[in-house]
Amino acid sequence: MTAATLEADLAALVAQASEGGITAADALAERESLGLLGLTSLGFLRLIHAVERGYGVALDLDDDVSFMDTVASLAAHLREQGI
Repeated sequence: MTAATLEADLAALVAQASEGGITAADALAERESLGLLGLTSLGFLRLIHAVERGYGVALDLDDDVSFMDTVASLAAHLREQGI
């Protein structure tokens, strides 16, 4: 899976997790924080669940979770885990 494909897939998951409040295009363009776009704590939980289920990974949320800030940082984190 290419980096661009992974980011596009994750952006679609953000759009679903936000229940349409954030478009995939906006999620891809955001470089600071998905929270700034309006992704709520419930939206983040939905996103975490979708990523874990869809990619067969367990996201470690006990320490630094800055990898959840943007689509790009989440994609980089997943690539580090071999996705």
